[in-house]
Amino acid sequence: MAGREELSITFRLNDLEIWVYLGPKPKLGITVSQSGKYIVPGEASLMVVSEYKKDATESSYPRHFFTEIICINQVEVPDDVSESFQAKEPRAHDKLLALAEQRAVPLRAATDLIAGTIGLRFHRQFVIEVINENFFALRSDTDYAYNYASSSVELLEDIRLNSNGIEMMPALREAVGRAAPEAIEFGASAMAWLLRSWVERDHVSKFMSLFIPIEIILRGYGESSDNVEEKQHTTASIQNLLVKHGGDERSNLIAFFNQAIAHQRPSLASRFEIMAKQAQIDGWQADIAAFRRFNSIRNKLLHRGDRQVRLSISVGEEFEQETRELEDLAERYVSWRLFRDASVYKSQWRPPRTKKQEA
Repeated sequence: MAGREELSITFRLNDLEIWVYLGPKPKLGITVSQSGKYIVPGEASLMVVSEYKKDATESSYPRHFFTEIICINQVEVPDDVSESFQAKEPRAHDKLLALAEQRAVPLRAATDLIAGTIGLRFHRQFVIEVINENFFALRSDTDYAYNYASSSVELLEDIRLNSNGIEMMPALREAVGRAAPEAIEFGASAMAWLLRSWVERDHVSKFMSLFIPIEIILRGYGESSDNVEEKQHTTASIQNLLVKHGGDERSNLIAFFNQAIAHQRPSLASRFEIMAKQAQIDGWQADIAAFRRFNSIRNKLLHRGDRQVRLSISVGEEFEQETRELEDLAERYVSWRLFRDASVYKSQWRPPRTKKQEA
């Protein structure tokens, strides 16, 4: 910043007190962690190494200008908890930090709003990367308790190429080698998004990415033949009603109705149901119900920007399970659509040790 090394402002946002600092010395310091992405069985792996510096200028972090957003919610606690906290007893720390966790949704909402405003109205580089985020409990402006959790590390499986895999590879080579150009393009577009989802570490981004290969393989699925005649009859009946009773707006109403019908097609969930019934994969009825649930979450995230849904699923282990189930479903139906075979490697993968979300 020309002529300025730092900027500090405070203001109220509903019941929160907000401190915003831009400069080399954030008030609460910074924590930097380093780790590998994976733990490989039988091999040396880099475990999590964390470094906290109250004075950020002493940190090993390669940059020296930071944006710090502190959202403070004042709460009343029993005298014994307050006294224990002032005496720096760990149990009191845990109790107060748990209170902060309970306020995660409004705290994170305030942080997102302020960070987004800074990035949008000034420059995205002020907020381009999250270095750390924590719950904290203040004893004073310079003394506080805080928690921190590192990035996730995934424990990989000990995999080996066995005789079955060696035998299957020539058959796979022949099947792919005989594919028509349009089939190659179709398959590659779905596989590209599966590949992207497999390496995505953020569960919300992974969840959203898994929908794209499903949408791709649902191309071509539309109205089932058993209800086309019924819909045509209903359409004709409505058109007749508009002709007879549309009054002065008859022409406009008929034109609007015809346009709506022309652009009508089954929902994503309906098209998946058609495909699942055709595929008859074991458990396909449960897959239909599961996909409707996944699609509902996805629509809330994508179309309505439902913060409550987004924030609750981004902090809970339950959403990790939802994402794994969606991944399994996507893999099975992409495999069936491309190879007419739902066989996929049944991974023993369990969720990596993920960081505990903080606000």
